[in-house]
Order: sequence, then C-alpha cells, then structure tokens
Amino acid sequence: MPILNFTTYLVLWREKRYCPSCKKVRSEYLEFAAQETPHLTKEYSWWLGRMCEFSPISRTAEFTNNDSMTLWRLDFARMRRMFQHYKIPAIKRISVDEVYARKRKYYQKESRDNRFFTIVSDLDTRRVVWVSESRSKEALDEFFHIIGPERCQDIEVVAADQHDPYKASVNEHCPCATFIWDRFHVMQNFEKAVNEDRAWQHNYLCKGELKRLTRSKFKGLFLKRSDRRTKEEERHLKDILKENENFLYLELIKEGMFQLYDSQTAEEARDKFDQLGSWIHQIKYFYELQKWWENMNQGWNTFKNYFKYKVTSSLSEGINNVIKTVKKRAYGYRNMTYFKLKILQVCGFLNSRYVSMSF
Repeated sequence: MPILNFTTYLVLWREKRYCPSCKKVRSEYLEFAAQETPHLTKEYSWWLGRMCEFSPISRTAEFTNNDSMTLWRLDFARMRRMFQHYKIPAIKRISVDEVYARKRKYYQKESRDNRFFTIVSDLDTRRVVWVSESRSKEALDEFFHIIGPERCQDIEVVAADQHDPYKASVNEHCPCATFIWDRFHVMQNFEKAVNEDRAWQHNYLCKGELKRLTRSKFKGLFLKRSDRRTKEEERHLKDILKENENFLYLELIKEGMFQLYDSQTAEEARDKFDQLGSWIHQIKYFYELQKWWENMNQGWNTFKNYFKYKVTSSLSEGINNVIKTVKKRAYGYRNMTYFKLKILQVCGFLNSRYVSMSF
C-alpha cells in the first residue's frame, strides 16, 4: 500500500497446525484475506477486479505493482463468482450474431463453426445478455433452455443474419417471435454479388479505357449510393455508362436495392423486388445477382418481416467490434471460459456498474 510515497507492508503471522479431521497441516483461516492469494485482502482484490474491467491485466499489474498471473486468477475468480448470481434480464427484442473467437483446433475433426461464439444482445438495453460457444443450432438452443419456455413466449422479434441454424432454433423455441433477416447482412451479400458481376464484366467485356475505369480500384464507386458520390465520381461513372449498357443496369439494380429498403409496406417492397428481378434477368451475364435474387425470392416470407418491425442486428455488429478490440487488447485468449465472461463484463451486465455486491 503506498502511503506518503512509501511502500508500506502489513505483515500478519498465521498459525499452522495439524488437523485431526483431514490429517493434514492447515493454515489459520483469515476472513478478510482473498481466497486466491493470502497476500491480498478481499476488498483490495475486489478493487483490482474493478480495475481489470477497463484495463488490461498487464497494465493493472504494472500500475499496482502486482504479479500479472495473480491478477488474472483474481479477475477470473471474481467474474465466476459474479456469474453465479447472474440472471438474464427480461427481454422482448433480441439480436443474434456470431463472432470469430479462436483459430486453434481443439481436436482434429473439429467443425469451423465451433471456433465462433454466438452473441445474444438485447435491442432495448443494447447490452449482451448471453454468450455461447459455436454458431450451431445447439448454441442458441442453450440460451432458450436457460431462460425457459415461459420467457421464450415473451420474445417478439429476433434479428439475425441468414444463418439457417439460428432460424431453426427460433422456430422451435419461440413460436410467437418474428424472425428478421438483418439489413446489414442482406446488403453485404447483395454488394458481394454486384462486385463479382462487375469483376466479370471487367475481365471479359471491357477493353481499353473502359477496362481501366472499371478495375477493382473503383469497386467502391459501383456500390456507393448516388446521392453520396462526389462530382468527380459522377463524371467517372458517366464515362462508364456511355460505353457499356450492362453497367447502366448494374447502377439501376444497385439504386433499386436502396429504394427497396425505403418501402413503407411489404407490398410496396414486393413490387420493387420484382422490378429488380426483371432488370437482373435482362442481362444474361449477371450470374451472381441472379443467384442472389432467386435465394431472396425463396426466403421472401422471412425477408418481408423487416418492413413490419424495421429492426436490424446492427447493434451486434457494433458489439462485435468491441469484442475484437477486447481480444486485441489481451493479444488473444487461450481460456475460452474467461473470454466469454470478459465479453459479458465489457459488453453486458457482469460488472460493478450493474452488480453492487462485493465478494
């Protein structure tokens, strides 16, 4: 303890005596000493745990002049004790997404899905409420089993990407909930199809100056909304549209997709979606866009739910960025249980801001 710039040590002697019950030599129990190490008190270890909520273990150890491994054990044990009292709050609208957790395989034939975490977030409180290993159906089933069938009935909306196991889990456990495809992931798949068709046009149908203007350096230009382009970008695009009609249709399809999400009703959206399909099928070289449209047409009953509730899993995407920052701050995690608890601590309710009790 630093007192007036002096490093002060408080030394206490503990007796050691033979215990006839366990037939071992035991040290005297001190109620105020931390369970993880006898050299720190419970209150001091709790304060160190609060420091570890917003600071890396190594920096906290350097600042407090403690051993980093001791602090890691303190932080891990503190979060586990807090987790014993953790209760998932009341939720009605949730967002589900996955985040890449680790590269290492635990066994040879491990599926790639097991190297992800499933993150469940509350769209109202904007906090993480649960973390499960893997991105399989069983990972989301675990969350629904924990909250129970009665609370599953209270869930109204589930926003997620086009990962089929998530939808299967929601349909099984939450029959009253509406499953919504997230706008971010739908647009991500659409832009990927647009870019691949642009690349095909560039490689096989463009020559000379047009080939220079459509190379991958300018791929962002074809994905940007027209009202957000600069004057120089508008002139660049006009030169392309004059030379090749296919890029004109590509521009119409891209702008039509933005207008599709501006629709007020599902019926209005369906008319615009059919118009997109007619433009896509007029050009036989739009192979990826045709596949995208057919896929979305088959899942229209799910896609149209967005125009009723207008919710997305963009919250989960922001939380994923925070999780990646936490992982970089620690230079990665080997203990996956510790990593899950740390996510709940930084992005959820497993911290001193929401838990006032001390351990």
